[in-house]
Amino acid sequence: MPRPLEESPYSFTIPALVKEVPAARDRVVDRVRGLGLDLDEELIGDLRLLTGELVANSVTHTHAPCVVCVRWTGERLRVEVTDGDSTLPVPTRALPMDEHGRGLFLVAAMATEWGSQLCAAGKKTWFELAVPAFTVATETLRSSLGDVPEQAVINGEGDAHPALVGPVSITGAHARVVHQAA
Repeated sequence: MPRPLEESPYSFTIPALVKEVPAARDRVVDRVRGLGLDLDEELIGDLRLLTGELVANSVTHTHAPCVVCVRWTGERLRVEVTDGDSTLPVPTRALPMDEHGRGLFLVAAMATEWGSQLCAAGKKTWFELAVPAFTVATETLRSSLGDVPEQAVINGEGDAHPALVGPVSITGAHARVVHQAA
């Protein structure tokens, strides 16, 4: 039995309505800014477009709500869309006059990496965008670990809670150098 879709400080639920896609794009940008990432307009445009494609696909094909999660890996921005359908998406070949069928090709062309995988809720489709190092405002990166109950740190899939994925503020932290053999 699939697990219910859940929200966290870095995720939110989208109702099963295509008209909610613009709001989803705006909320993803807000979450990214909340992580302290200062993206240029081109990267924000890519983020909006790719988010819109995945969310629209999810609500159109499942006719059910989905959860959108934003993660910062330290090098890439990752957006995941989780829905209750366990059918993995497959890019289709659209004819020149078709109005639909190109979304996943756009995602594949514009994202640094993308994919889809089965999960306890159904499936998770995601994309990652490389973020240039100079756009990361390290002093403003925030952690919501204080908001995460101890038992919620690791979920049932063995994944770390989204708040644990990204870097935390290092202001006042002592540097530690670990040398590794080449």
